Amino acid sequence: MKLVPAALEQHVNRVDRQRALIIGISTGLVAVWSVYRVFWSVYLSLTYDFVFGSLVFPIVLWGVICVAAGLTSAAFIVRYLSDSTADSPQR
Repeated sequence: MKLVPAALEQHVNRVDRQRALIIGISTGLVAVWSVYRVFWSVYLSLTYDFVFGSLVFPIVLWGVICVAAGLTSAAFIVRYLSDSTADSPQR
């Protein structure tokens, strides 16, 4: 199952394996932080009805950031996990 389109996969495959791991972990942390922010905003909007209107924009914004960071993290982690034998020197 392909996670990213072929054009983006070509760009991801150009990145070094170690750098792909660093980018994957970093964007994964951003995705986790975004999920926390979305859940916290939803909790506040359900608890206090008067702040729901002011929290619509942050919920949508952090939701979009979460999806983008999650897909980016998955693409780079898959890049790191694949081709482990291609980067090692041949004997």
